Amino acid sequence: TTSPELFTSVIAALHGYPEMALGNAVGSVIVDASLALGIAALVSTVPLTVDPAIFRISARTVLVVLALAFILVLNGTLERMEGLALLVCYCTYILILYRHFRIRRKDSEVDSLLVQECVPKDEATIKWPRVILLFGLGLAGVLIGSELLVQGAVGLAVEMGLSPVVIGLTVTALGTSMPEIATCVAAALKRESAIGVGNIIGADILNICWVAGLSAVVNPLTAELHVLLFMFPAALLIVSTMVILLRQGYNLRRWNGAVLVALYIVYAVILFSFVSPVNAAL
Repeated sequence: TTSPELFTSVIAALHGYPEMALGNAVGSVIVDASLALGIAALVSTVPLTVDPAIFRISARTVLVVLALAFILVLNGTLERMEGLALLVCYCTYILILYRHFRIRRKDSEVDSLLVQECVPKDEATIKWPRVILLFGLGLAGVLIGSELLVQGAVGLAVEMGLSPVVIGLTVTALGTSMPEIATCVAAALKRESAIGVGNIIGADILNICWVAGLSAVVNPLTAELHVLLFMFPAALLIVSTMVILLRQGYNLRRWNGAVLVALYIVYAVILFSFVSPVNAAL
């Protein structure tokens, strides 16, 4: 679900819009942690739950990498080596998760549960040729859609007189985050919220380490300092709120969802009322 963010940011960076690439990466974190989880919690008939052990690892990781990225861009630029450092952080996170998974698999009850929940009979029978075909078609669609999204976002920036980073924080972030929103809501409606919540936290980590990191390797990412000093603290505040709410009983109730959606509305109002007006047009 994070491939739209990845392709959109990389394409924007390649086309010479590093501000949009960075805005899309950070903006997607904000959308995922507020709107996606918030809407899912509001429409779900039961509280959204999360695996405590996995949550503790992932929650710490997303806060650490977000804070690290903020420190790295305080000079106004996310350099290639800094982007590479974020990619290394993601590889380290995967290794830690894999080690944790191997330890848990030693418990036969956990192993049996994983087999039952993660490999449903109807999905285990899907043939490899069909999997490859579906993946290829989806990848092609994402590539084409990402190119069109970047072109449309640049056009909006020109017409509205907004900087690319603000468009990235809003329009492109909302567009590329639709898969996360759809997945989280669908999982909540099917009462499989652990998948949806895990997808959101995982997507946030990917957006910082993989999307911003790889885009920076392609082309160093830049943005106006006053925008950086707004969007990263905003992302940290919203993600921290998400973590605190989920930590209470390892579930998310409707009123928690309302809080997260309200935070996004406040963020959007402040962005367009006090931050974007001082930006120069593209």
